[in-house]
Amino acid sequence: MDFFATAAQAILYLIAISAVFVPLEYFWRADRFAANTHLRWIRRDWLNDLCFYLGQALFFNALTITLLSYAFGIVQPTEFMPRFIMNLPVAVKVVVVILLSDLGIYWGHRAQHRFPILWRFHRVHHTAREVDYLAAYREHPLDNIYTRGIETLPAVLLGLDLNTIAGFVTFRGLWAIFIHSNTSIRLGPLEYLLGSPHLHHWHHELDKRGLINYANLSPLMDIAFGTFYSPRERPLAYGVHDRIRQPWLWQMIDPLLPSRR
Repeated sequence: MDFFATAAQAILYLIAISAVFVPLEYFWRADRFAANTHLRWIRRDWLNDLCFYLGQALFFNALTITLLSYAFGIVQPTEFMPRFIMNLPVAVKVVVVILLSDLGIYWGHRAQHRFPILWRFHRVHHTAREVDYLAAYREHPLDNIYTRGIETLPAVLLGLDLNTIAGFVTFRGLWAIFIHSNTSIRLGPLEYLLGSPHLHHWHHELDKRGLINYANLSPLMDIAFGTFYSPRERPLAYGVHDRIRQPWLWQMIDPLLPSRR
């Protein structure tokens, strides 16, 4: 696929998700009554996050797919998995993959907040000072490769076909956009199973430093390992206390440089 076709797809996809989430964030806006509310669509850093989206869609997704395809091409599932697991029905495998992927993402995400070498790249995602659907794309490409690798490894090991894996990755990507969206939508009792924007926004809260609500899809892992947090109120401030350079280009470069005092 040539660059112009990729660019056209990226623009169409952005229009499609914006057509869904801009109205949701207008009519069900989470911070409508907060003291720091700015009821506008093009917020501070919107253009910066647009650069993150375009960089990911036009360049870095292809890099991620290429590297993971090469890495997983070396893996032969039959060498790692017992025969009875490989012979399970596809529907059962999908359920197992979701559970294993959630477990891997949970501990992989905790590691991103625990180890400096991982945090220097993951911190880019937490520099968003206002969290909405577009801020979901604020990622360093190396951080994205790390996350995509963890979430797709169980699917590869269980021998799912590429179309099923692509559908799984697409679903998780759309869900990530939803939980970052600036909406007040709550799921009632299902929130303990599926999560919500409310829970994930607390993960981005400034003073909590991301040490709660690590789950991407289901909060069951947070509940099981004691990191679930769901107060009635919503966060009022996001970001990190570190001094960082916000522009997209610096966010790409700074994690690669030696730590500055």
